[in-house]
Amino acid sequence: MDLKLLERLSLASAPPGFEDEVREILKEELEGRVDELQEDGFGNLYAVKGSGRKVMFAAHMDEVAMMVRHIDERGFLRVVALGGLSPSQLVAQRVVVHGKVKLRGIVGTLPAHMGEEKIPKMDELYVDVGASSGEEARSLGIRPGTLITFDSPFIYQPETGSLIGKALDDRLGCFLLAEALKSVEPGEKIYAVFTCEEERGLRGAQVAANRVRPDLAFVLEGTIASDVPEVQEYNYITQLGKGPAIRVMDRGLIVKGWLLESIIARAEGLGIPYQLQLSPVSSTDAAPISLSGDGVAVGVISVPARYIHSPQALAKVSDIENSLKLVKSLMEDPPRK
Repeated sequence: MDLKLLERLSLASAPPGFEDEVREILKEELEGRVDELQEDGFGNLYAVKGSGRKVMFAAHMDEVAMMVRHIDERGFLRVVALGGLSPSQLVAQRVVVHGKVKLRGIVGTLPAHMGEEKIPKMDELYVDVGASSGEEARSLGIRPGTLITFDSPFIYQPETGSLIGKALDDRLGCFLLAEALKSVEPGEKIYAVFTCEEERGLRGAQVAANRVRPDLAFVLEGTIASDVPEVQEYNYITQLGKGPAIRVMDRGLIVKGWLLESIIARAEGLGIPYQLQLSPVSSTDAAPISLSGDGVAVGVISVPARYIHSPQALAKVSDIENSLKLVKSLMEDPPRK
């Protein structure tokens, strides 16, 4: 398993609608290893391999990020979120502002010792790049619409078998899809689709499903692990170290019974740990894919990660390895009803 690829994917910047850096890494990685490599007008990347039924595997390239909405005359940047971000997790975090050059900045708000301590709202946050005036900030190519991403390192920690990085939702899914596709001889015609704008309305997947018209589909995700202090065990969505999360249902999908049982049986046959995931308040690219064409059975395989939708998340290498085994098996021999 090539963690160097995961590191490159994690460190790349790809806000919704601006997935170019991740797409280029994946094209470079898959060139010459698949039968076809295509892009559509929306920016989705398609890697096609094999023959037979059309089986789509999807992972989204974009990440939660921010965008400049206003520059004040002191040079501070007011921002808007691209995707689901919690303001409480952003204060004092280091970011990259993508102007003429990449500038580092810090997310700020009213200091606690100067006012009542409270959880800030998104419109109370600002980014400070050290500009002395709005004119200076604008001269550096910053304007409304300038992108802001998190400046977070990628760290592999062998002592705990864990890794920490930015955008693990969903660079983990992109990594699984690319790694599996490189090494398997698929049993059907696999459409590996790296989608755009999942974090802003599951948009790329809708375009991709209309293009591919799959007979069967799987979505690969980095999902929330909520096994942390203050969360009761009965409220855990997934846990670290318990293997891939096989989704049962979410806000936009109920996995068809035959497909759910097939995925579970496959994991058990491989002898890998797994966990069942119910996520009633969230959704994935599986929702629009399932509603495309005449309707599509879709399964979702996810790697648990703590603190997703924040500047950095934490995952277990063992969960990634076991998820990869499951994805490879599903590619080599996709289930039939």
